[in-house]
Amino acid sequence: MKKLVLTMGKVAAGVIVASIMAHAASAQNVVKCDFRGFKKLGPSGPAIVSGVAGTMTPIALNSVQIIDKNIAKKILPQGVFARRTDTGTIEVMARLINCTDYPQEVLVRTSFMDIDQFPAEPETAWQRVFLQPRSTAVYREMSISMDIGYYLIEVDEGE
Repeated sequence: MKKLVLTMGKVAAGVIVASIMAHAASAQNVVKCDFRGFKKLGPSGPAIVSGVAGTMTPIALNSVQIIDKNIAKKILPQGVFARRTDTGTIEVMARLINCTDYPQEVLVRTSFMDIDQFPAEPETAWQRVFLQPRSTAVYREMSISMDIGYYLIEVDEGE
């Protein structure tokens, strides 16, 4: 009986140590953000530009545009994806990262445009996206029209 209790105690201790080690290893993988690279990014492809040179910064299409300077210091887009659905519409997805130690709430919407950058349909309704501290959240939207050439995902402060 004593051997069984001792063996169970060793197994329990081993499980506790393994749990602590796993937690310590995962704690080393905390999300870290570097905004410098994102701030330097300019449009690398199609962009909305002004007809009068120098009056506005070009807005990259098929991307995420953070339109609030307070959120721009807290949230980064990790990835932006688009695919054509079986019905010929477009599904867009943006994975956002909360770079703070506090929960964040943002508003997100999408503008779908045709190949000439003309609005193909009205902007989508703003959706609330909640991000836990140092975590990611996903925003998804689908177009109604099949005649989509470009999209623009906008992120605004959620308050």
